[in-house]
Amino acid sequence: MQFALSDSMVSEFLSGLFVVFALVAVGGLVALILGGMAKRFPFTRMALALALAPLSLVQFMERGGNSTLFLYAMIVVLLGITIDGIAYLLEPREARAATENKSRQAVEEAAPEPEPGMIVWEKAE
Repeated sequence: MQFALSDSMVSEFLSGLFVVFALVAVGGLVALILGGMAKRFPFTRMALALALAPLSLVQFMERGGNSTLFLYAMIVVLLGITIDGIAYLLEPREARAATENKSRQAVEEAAPEPEPGMIVWEKAE
């Protein structure tokens, strides 16, 4: 049994390996930049990282593959937004109301007490 490796095969393998590492690095950087979305919109964050990594390297591709890449990015981002939207709709309403009440209480507690004799106008609910 004989194996024959030509220089072109090794060159293509190494260039492909370089592209994979570049995509992983750019995707990781995008995920770090979008770290604030991790708690509330995890699937949208992941979808953006998966879509923006190849789009950032689109200038190095041939002209024919761009439309496929744009279609991939559009589908991935729409799936991420849809999954997060469905998760939001399936979340119990009591949990959402509790978090809203906690945020209102925090705002009310943070408000300073008015001085005596001062008129404070508050919005009626």
